[in-house]
Amino acid sequence: MVYINFIWHMHQPYYRDNLTGKTKMPWVFLHAIKDYYDMPYLLSQNPNIKATFNLVPSLIEQLNHYINNDANDELLDILTKDVSTLKDEQLEFLNSYLFTPNEKNMINIFWRYKELNTKFKSSQKGLKIFDESEIEDAQVLFLLSWCGNYLKKNNKTIKNLITQGANYNHTQKLSLINELIKFLPEILKLYKKLAKKGQIELSTTPYYHPILPLLLDINSAKTANANTNLPNIDPQTFKEFGKSQITKAIELFEQTFDFKPTGFWPAEGSVSEATIKMISKHDIKWIATDEEVLYKSIKNHTKEKLYNLYQHKEYNTYMFFRDRHISDLIGFEYSKLAPQIATLDFIDKIKNIQLHGNKDYLVSVILDGENAWEFYENNGEEFFNKLYKTLEENNSFIKTILPSEAKDLKLEKISIDYIHPGSWINANFDIWIGKPQKNKAWELLALTKEDYIKSASTLNNKTNQKILEEFAIALGSDWFWWYDDDHFTTLKPFFDNLFRLHLQNIYTLMGQNIPQQIIHPIVPENEVILAKFGAMHQANEIKSKESEFRYCKLTKRWVLFAPKRADRPNNFIKKKVIADDCICPFDAGNENLTPKEILRIGDSKNWRARVVPNLYNVLSIDIEPEGKKDDYFDVFSGFGAHEVIIETPKHGLEMFDYSLQEFVDYLQIAKDRLSSLKLDTRLNYASLFKNHGSLAGASLSHSHSQIIALPFVPTDVADEIDYKKEYYKKYKRAILDDLVYEEKQYEENLIFENESFVCYAPYASRFPYEVKIVAKDEYSCITEFDETTLINLAKSLELIFKKYKNVLDYFSFNMLFKNHPYEGHNEKSKDYFRFYVNIFPRLSGIAGFELDSKVYLNSILPSVAASRLKEV
Repeated sequence: MVYINFIWHMHQPYYRDNLTGKTKMPWVFLHAIKDYYDMPYLLSQNPNIKATFNLVPSLIEQLNHYINNDANDELLDILTKDVSTLKDEQLEFLNSYLFTPNEKNMINIFWRYKELNTKFKSSQKGLKIFDESEIEDAQVLFLLSWCGNYLKKNNKTIKNLITQGANYNHTQKLSLINELIKFLPEILKLYKKLAKKGQIELSTTPYYHPILPLLLDINSAKTANANTNLPNIDPQTFKEFGKSQITKAIELFEQTFDFKPTGFWPAEGSVSEATIKMISKHDIKWIATDEEVLYKSIKNHTKEKLYNLYQHKEYNTYMFFRDRHISDLIGFEYSKLAPQIATLDFIDKIKNIQLHGNKDYLVSVILDGENAWEFYENNGEEFFNKLYKTLEENNSFIKTILPSEAKDLKLEKISIDYIHPGSWINANFDIWIGKPQKNKAWELLALTKEDYIKSASTLNNKTNQKILEEFAIALGSDWFWWYDDDHFTTLKPFFDNLFRLHLQNIYTLMGQNIPQQIIHPIVPENEVILAKFGAMHQANEIKSKESEFRYCKLTKRWVLFAPKRADRPNNFIKKKVIADDCICPFDAGNENLTPKEILRIGDSKNWRARVVPNLYNVLSIDIEPEGKKDDYFDVFSGFGAHEVIIETPKHGLEMFDYSLQEFVDYLQIAKDRLSSLKLDTRLNYASLFKNHGSLAGASLSHSHSQIIALPFVPTDVADEIDYKKEYYKKYKRAILDDLVYEEKQYEENLIFENESFVCYAPYASRFPYEVKIVAKDEYSCITEFDETTLINLAKSLELIFKKYKNVLDYFSFNMLFKNHPYEGHNEKSKDYFRFYVNIFPRLSGIAGFELDSKVYLNSILPSVAASRLKEV
């Protein structure tokens, strides 16, 4: 038997400004009328199926504000006004919301809404080009698009408005809003009813959804990922807020449902030993987190280990670890498939688990309970009806259970004595700490607390309680989620404003002036524009002519013009440069001949690898990414980074003779630089490459590599990403995984493999003796590598270059490290993009045919090359 433990996480951050009593963003209300009722209602139509719903306290509190008619939602306030009275700033506010619903599944299903959306997208002036009747229609249709299936089928007012289709009036709009508000009390009643019946279990989260391990000890971020850069604050600055967020959450839960919770979904599945210890003191029987946390805790990545029942040895807390792949299929992929196909795939995945052996298994499927369904047709209704019905039909080997029932099943119960700190994203906390904007937010919180401590004794108890509440709200995870480049939304400045508003409220309550660094936005004013459209769309005059990009829309290609590059050592020189006849700036002892050093491995006297700016740089990080465009050509400044990795202090040493440690140093310093450059949100792509020898374009014989980072993703790279995404969308596998599989089946082209990498001569090699080294695990970028993986890549490079030397002696080559672009790089990148290294021996030149046709001529079959390289 396979037992399925569904946990649907229902969460919204706290959008309310407690000082003014206004709700600044409408997402609690909108998801309430679309998801928070529909999800348990759909389950209730299948009484033999069980699931758990995790309700975050900040969500429950905000629901109660709407129910009690004191939410003062700023969007609803504007929607209740007569369109003829709206001011420009109110129209601008509506611009941020009215056309944000999913276009395919929420807008286009209403013919009038689709028509208005087309008009909205075609103008840069937003609602200012709409007449009053169009704005009225847009407002009503916006609300109707957010109505869930239960409301659309059972509420007479909503059914009539949908049938009407257009030409709504103000009275109808007010009637619709009133109906929606009246509906809200039914939501929590339904959860309570189903919990009493035993069909669902209810759990909760620390009150304002903080990353609890970071509150208890910020150093847990460093334990989770040694490469995380911590903010400059005391590690236990916010420890006191951990306990209060747990106790307050349990109190609200009991007030709402008349019983205490037995389970916790810590915010973002974030756990640590200290977290479990604190939660267990409140009679919490179980908590849930991610599979990667389990693997790191038990130091074993065997998938079968995931399907046991774990109990913490010291605290007796049961631990449920989500099956990431299956959960993410529901969250991100099944919406693209027909419900029947998606359901069959789900059942097939469960069957494959049962094939592991002759025992019972536990599969925890855990994901957000509100965010995915707008990507499904009809808000996921057909998918869930099909899924739940199919689960019932297959009850001979599949059964849904509640977490509290797991202990009574005949599951293999395993005691676990240590939990690795981490979340459900990469088993670390890097989404919430470690990057510049995130760390600045933490540092502003610490600054505010320092100022508060100085004044606390002078304030009355009521004011102190209000201030502590503002701190608790500001410690919620969602503010940090949107900082830096991990996630994108056009509403990013709204979240930044809300975070800083809570800090500003603290100073207001203390009666003090608000520090300028808290008034000043953390998110730059132009960041959303740059992130969404790219720097080339900023139509300003170029200030620097040292270099510039030019784009022709006829050929769809960029060209980088770099006049300064004409001065480099080998420009227009046909004969081989004899570097030994001149002083080499890369040699040990000549450090003063290079630009100011960026990074080094080793001490000041005995360095092993260095990074410096390229003296003959094609790009500059010190100029503004500005440009202009016309109907045929775009042009913008040569903004970017151009750096040199000096791989060794030894002038005559070539990569063919590197030791393992020299390869490790080389990869480590490259990884560090790529990680650092990614922190500059203006950069979207970084190319790491090595040109060795004159035929490969190297201008100095001293072994070195280069990094060029661009403010855009080149056309060919973007096309490659799109193709890989489409392949994954169709086959649910990364194309490079499939190619490696085929090469390994073919065998003739395989050269070697180790724990982390496989090396082969590609079936359609462009160059003689070309090889590809591909990551076997789900890595999309070298910046994701752990120490073991990095060492295994170093071993792979050491081995292939020894083989090259034995077969070909010394020769010119180009080596390219294929990392996912910074733009769009996230946890999902690992699904479709696999890190790899290409080595192209330059044993002959490229002639006119290759340049014209992009068809390469290769005189050596890859099977022959692989055979010769394998032999040595």
